[in-house]
Amino acid sequence: MEYKQATTAQGTLLGEVREDVAIFRGVPYAQPPVGALRWRGPQPALPWKGVRPALTFPACPVQTTPPVPEHPMARHFMSEDCLYLNVWAPADADPAHPCPVLVWFYGGALQAGTSDDPITDGEAYAKMGVILVTVNYRVGFFGFFVHPDMKGEDPNGWAGNFGYRDQAAALAWIQENIAAFGGDPNRVTVSGQSAGSGSCCALMVAPSAKGLFHGAICHSGDIFQPERDTPLADAEAWGVELAEAFGCKRLDELRSIPFPAFYREGDPMRRIGRVCATVIDGGFLPGPLGERMLSGEAMRIPVIIGTNFDEGSRWAAEPYIRAVTERLGLPDGLYAMDKGLDGYATELARDYWYARHLAWAKIRSGDFGLPTWQYVFSRRLTEAGAFHGMEMPYTFQTLDAEPWYGRRLPYGEADYALSRLMSRYWANFVKTGNPNGEGLPEWTAKAPGVGHMRFDAESSMREDVTRPADAVVGPATERWMRTRMTPKA
Repeated sequence: MEYKQATTAQGTLLGEVREDVAIFRGVPYAQPPVGALRWRGPQPALPWKGVRPALTFPACPVQTTPPVPEHPMARHFMSEDCLYLNVWAPADADPAHPCPVLVWFYGGALQAGTSDDPITDGEAYAKMGVILVTVNYRVGFFGFFVHPDMKGEDPNGWAGNFGYRDQAAALAWIQENIAAFGGDPNRVTVSGQSAGSGSCCALMVAPSAKGLFHGAICHSGDIFQPERDTPLADAEAWGVELAEAFGCKRLDELRSIPFPAFYREGDPMRRIGRVCATVIDGGFLPGPLGERMLSGEAMRIPVIIGTNFDEGSRWAAEPYIRAVTERLGLPDGLYAMDKGLDGYATELARDYWYARHLAWAKIRSGDFGLPTWQYVFSRRLTEAGAFHGMEMPYTFQTLDAEPWYGRRLPYGEADYALSRLMSRYWANFVKTGNPNGEGLPEWTAKAPGVGHMRFDAESSMREDVTRPADAVVGPATERWMRTRMTPKA
């Protein structure tokens, strides 16, 4: 085995070289958030002496074990000591000509995920001259729990959102250290899928993350669902209720409980029927995320925005239909009832998901004049269609990897060609802030009258209305989002 060293501000790392790619696994970017550091903001990584091996992936963050034993996550070792990242870089990276950097945040509804998903292996990007960094961040109970004691402990008066704060800490570490791997700290693009994409959006509106990255690629995830923003007072009340369920009154008492004890009955928050996720704490996140984005308070950076043709994410059918229909003022009977309420809700969720991303692309390009490229991934190989997350192995050139969603799909040569196409667009965007390049079909930036790039066996620009219902749901969603725009004084 061939090795390579990289010297960071904390010390020297030993990585592996494989097929001209230098791989550094399990690199600490913060101190382990254990003991007294549980439920505190990430603290700077400590230095070490000698050469530290960076040859194995870290433990994944503590999370509820997937119910399916065959799921890859069920085989992972979990630990609170999880704040590590992984780096794939060209082995011959020249410091005089540093490489651009793509930072990946996994999805999982802010409740699950790991930085060593084989789908997000960075070898293909490194061979295209892009350094890929995948980041572990705290999720669920350990990543987003809130208790009233937190604000008094935190030097900034912040509470919760530890997962987002981990991501910002990783980006700060990259700014300080990526040059050691041949990377350019002035060309950093963040990306993620689902909650990872939503994380990119949250960081775009978080004041403390300003300047830590310069572009974003957002796969199927946004911050325009206000029901997912938890007010601080509510989160604190839930924290008190949960602490009492474990016989505790103070946060320090909760810190003394070993983490397996919290998970004996599944996710701890299920005891009180709540979920730990985004908290509008008035500090790290000063206000509702969607409003901040729509009011021009986000970073003014180039962005790729996209969804899949057959997305679908909803809660119980009847309440979901009622909530979205009333919010948007949609007419009754927009979809046929031949598939029942569940089928109706699934179709509505699919179109509402697409409509939010479409409206965001129109507003940021038209109202704010920001470079924006929109896509729809439409490759359909099974009855599930182009489902949530299906595009990921295409963008990483990892179609042969073991997927989190079960067995590999029946890929053919057209799929490998599509994978090469999409990953080249992504690499170009990371390098230049524009996905276009020699030999690629022209992907026109969003503008009035300009549609989106449709990725399929044959990829090309298409009109924005993909289904008849889009002609109703799309304009209604844009009107609703515009009511949330409050220009800065």
